[in-house]
Amino acid sequence: MSHRSATRQRIAYFESLRGLAAMVIVIYHLGGDSWLIDNNLVNNAWMMLDFFFILSGCVITMAFQAQVRTALGVGDFLYGRFLRVYPLHLVMLGVFFALELVKLAGTTWLGIAADTPAFAENNATTLLHNLFFTNVLLVENLSWNKPAWSIAAEFWTYLIFALLALIFRHHPARFLSICGLIAFSAFVFLANHDMSAYHGMARCLWGFFLGVLLAHLVTAERVRCSARLANLAVILTAVILTSKAWPFMDGRAVFFTSVFFFLLLALFTSPDDTAFKRLLGNRYLVRLGTISFGIYMIHSAVWWILSQAARVVTRLQPELLQSGGYEDALQNPMIANVVLFIGLPLTIALAEWSYRKLEYPIYQKRWTRPRWLQRLAREDSSLSSQP
Repeated sequence: MSHRSATRQRIAYFESLRGLAAMVIVIYHLGGDSWLIDNNLVNNAWMMLDFFFILSGCVITMAFQAQVRTALGVGDFLYGRFLRVYPLHLVMLGVFFALELVKLAGTTWLGIAADTPAFAENNATTLLHNLFFTNVLLVENLSWNKPAWSIAAEFWTYLIFALLALIFRHHPARFLSICGLIAFSAFVFLANHDMSAYHGMARCLWGFFLGVLLAHLVTAERVRCSARLANLAVILTAVILTSKAWPFMDGRAVFFTSVFFFLLLALFTSPDDTAFKRLLGNRYLVRLGTISFGIYMIHSAVWWILSQAARVVTRLQPELLQSGGYEDALQNPMIANVVLFIGLPLTIALAEWSYRKLEYPIYQKRWTRPRWLQRLAREDSSLSSQP
């Protein structure tokens, strides 16, 4: 298999893994007392974000490190990343702004008390931080589209990665050493704190640059794992994720990211005819990964709307809660399951629509450079043509 074909195959595996991880996170953020929602795998979904970061660092390195060897390449890379993540982020901020208006109207005219008053946490200050991706750097509490903190963290990490790749383009060993130092520093910080979203920037740096190192190990083709070892890595990871709910408010939780590192190393360096890798090659799973960014960004709004609808239903039919002694609609397993079975396919459908109509068309505009990149391209061309 050629290097390009191998890279495409690895990216297909990456997409499938990302899609599966996104689904676990979506269920985790719903909450509820149903066994489909409240189980060890779902309760460990906080680890899936760190898995995302490793996957992102690995695939970004494989796909783009060769590009960011010039100032123009860095500009193209960051412009492309911006077009990939920011439009949907902006749309979802608009959706949550509309939901705050709905909350305000419900409180003002219908007398429906919200758990959090309208525009209390989601205010003008936090809106500006979300708009400029400074929410992960300067805001303690999650606000607006809460999962978006990880997108902000990744974007700043893209910038750091691109600048390092440019500065050390002629010194690959130094580049890898700096990446290792960043990952180790973030690891030490997290080991002395915890894996909460409050330390999201450190989590992203730890996972992403671990992914950068992983990409270089894989593409160097100096590591080989047998199918048996890859299957063992999958089994051990599954046991860890399902054996108990591991706490993230503990510095020792940082070690779980290393588990995913070795899992991916085993998967990417083992033969492609293993059962698990054949599963990952399934086109539906690959497609789920392709639209996983939309799934991740859209699901919070879907859960909020459906959860509020469920609470309205239980106010109209109070016996649904009284018969079981529940205080909240999602504590009723039947209601929680109904919300899950409606919300999950709805989120996937919205993500598919978003990818086709918004994300992909806008991302294609990366080939049409804005003026500042065109000017940079002319300067680069002028410099390269000088004797």
